[in-house]
This record gives sequence, structure tokens and C-alpha cells, in this order.
Amino acid sequence: MGLALDEPGENDKVITINEILVAIDPNIESYTDNLVLEFDQESNGLVLLGNEADCC
Repeated sequence: MGLALDEPGENDKVITINEILVAIDPNIESYTDNLVLEFDQESNGLVLLGNEADCC
């Protein structure tokens, strides 16, 4: 599973989370339950945490 700061694709589901528009590919939507987006100071980047499912 990946994360991109990009425009939504034509088939993406667009939702608002904490006043931020988020586009989710419908093929992986079920794998996004219980995920948390955090800033990791060590890598100086964003990481997705919380779902241990091996989807990809």
C-alpha cells in the first residue's frame, strides 16, 4: 500500500477526514480501516500505522 500527495484518480473515493480531503483507491479501501497517518521525525516523513494486513 502506498501514499501519495497527488490529485485523485477518476475512480478514487474522496472523503473528508479532519477537514482534509483524502482520495482512496476503491481496490484497497477495505485495508484502510483503523489506519493512522503520523509524521515520523526520524525519517522526516509521513507513515501509515495500525493495520497489519498484508494486502499488496
